Amino acid sequence: MKVLTSKKAIICLLSISSIVVAGTIKDIHNRNLKLQVPEAIAKSIIPVERSVASEMGVGVAQLYLPMNSDNIKKINTTWEITRIVGNDKIVAFDKLSNAEDSKKSIKVPMELIGNGLVRVNKDNEQVYQVSLLSDFGTIALYKKLGNGYEILEAKKIQTASSKTSLIVGGDVELVLERALNQAKSNKILEGNNVSGQVSLSTKNISGLEVELRNPNGETQNIEISSAELMDGGAFRSEVNGEEVSGVVLNNGKDGYRISFVTGPIAGAMLNFVTREQLEKIQENEQNSSSQASDEQLSVEKVLEERKEVANDADKYEPVRVLSADEIKETAEQKGFSF
Repeated sequence: MKVLTSKKAIICLLSISSIVVAGTIKDIHNRNLKLQVPEAIAKSIIPVERSVASEMGVGVAQLYLPMNSDNIKKINTTWEITRIVGNDKIVAFDKLSNAEDSKKSIKVPMELIGNGLVRVNKDNEQVYQVSLLSDFGTIALYKKLGNGYEILEAKKIQTASSKTSLIVGGDVELVLERALNQAKSNKILEGNNVSGQVSLSTKNISGLEVELRNPNGETQNIEISSAELMDGGAFRSEVNGEEVSGVVLNNGKDGYRISFVTGPIAGAMLNFVTREQLEKIQENEQNSSSQASDEQLSVEKVLEERKEVANDADKYEPVRVLSADEIKETAEQKGFSF
């Protein structure tokens, strides 16, 4: 396949119903993108969280991500590209916001090869730095090109080998801890911006009532009276008269995540925990905030004391260093001899 060298050609090629990277994503700076036509990727359940890299422009920062088994496990798998931004800040591909791009897929393997360094599609020329890695299974990568940055955003692909069955220990009552409402904002909502509850059993979701207060001031409600859980935690239901589908996943101890795959709230993810776990989270946050405040006050106190010492020093005459003759004369007056 020819190497395409213009942004127009890239967008034209991306308009094909489904795309998989054949070689690698070449520098948008040079407008090279090697692609071939494959089958569409199966439904995935984790949308990308917009990265701070694409919003900060030249202010991108590398995430500290050392080479260890945990981080390698997080990175070394297949990812689906959801957004490509050139170093000229022009978006060349946006699966989540562009209707045409939403029909296509670009999937690539990634591997961690150094502290915060990721190689894309096994291509040594395509090494990026990690700007964001969220626990929602999203990643943002960037590399310096000319006077700007090329940015890739991606979501982790769920494979048959990585899927796990939903485990629910009996009937549990859960409260909403935080959410990502991709259709409205890339910001993770938590604290006073989220509220809600749900009842979960091994076979059913019931009484889901959620209120999200988005950054633009809009309040959004999601309600599901009841939905049957199928294999792997999948479910179908209606929200505001429209059909939705999604999946329930375990999310650590005492935690569950409800992800919506299709429908008007596709891409939304809701993290639920037990009320006891939420109280622990809030207590830890308060302690961290209190400790940070105490440390800030301590620093301010030290600075104030130093300022007072400096001001007091201005009231006194500077110490004059005596010469050798003056020291000898003073000693002789005191009865000492040399």
